[in-house]
Amino acid sequence: MPLHSKVIPALPPPWVTRVIIVGAGGFGREVLQWARDAWPAHAHLIAGFLSANADCFKNYPSHSGLKIFADPEDFKPDPGDALLLAIGIPESRRRVAETLGSQGATFLTLIHPTAIVAPTARIGEGSILCPYSIVSDSACLGRLVVLNYHTSLGHDASAGDYSVLSPYATLGGGAVIAEDVFMGMHSSIGPGKKVGARSKVSANSAALNHAPEDSIVYGVPGRSMPRFSLQE
Repeated sequence: MPLHSKVIPALPPPWVTRVIIVGAGGFGREVLQWARDAWPAHAHLIAGFLSANADCFKNYPSHSGLKIFADPEDFKPDPGDALLLAIGIPESRRRVAETLGSQGATFLTLIHPTAIVAPTARIGEGSILCPYSIVSDSACLGRLVVLNYHTSLGHDASAGDYSVLSPYATLGGGAVIAEDVFMGMHSSIGPGKKVGARSKVSANSAALNHAPEDSIVYGVPGRSMPRFSLQE
């Protein structure tokens, strides 16, 4: 059986009467399944999605009975509403979450039953841990972090708020990614190395040295360059 952190509730809190997934694209559809896996006795609480595209899942019959309530930018939660943030781009996650937060929204933490979370780990509010993700001894996730399937944080590693780890991405022991970092598939951060805020680590790349804020890391061993040009 997976070992879950004691500070994270396994189920939605008792006050929740409706769970709404923010984002109805491919990742939103995955989060729907992970929530059903994690909360089989509470799956009836999942009522639908927020999306700017009202037709985005009309071809998915498994979602019959669910609806798109509104564009996230326009949604005002009712008492009893709780949200799962299913947007895979850090800057978009932050923008949408801050907009919804200004309306009083609460975000749920979701831990898939196959995930492994050490009792000494810390998981921030609203984070989503997908199947087979691992958060090891004394590792730390900030708020609203995504660990996609088969991702891992080694001992004492940390991921900042709104960061996204794509499938098979990994942080070595003591590695740090700051806020709003995106890690591509099969990317890695070497033990004790730090990647600055708003940076991107490209797929299959290995950050074996510190990388500054607003950088892109590519290759093995990873080289870094500014992600945004000041002349653009």
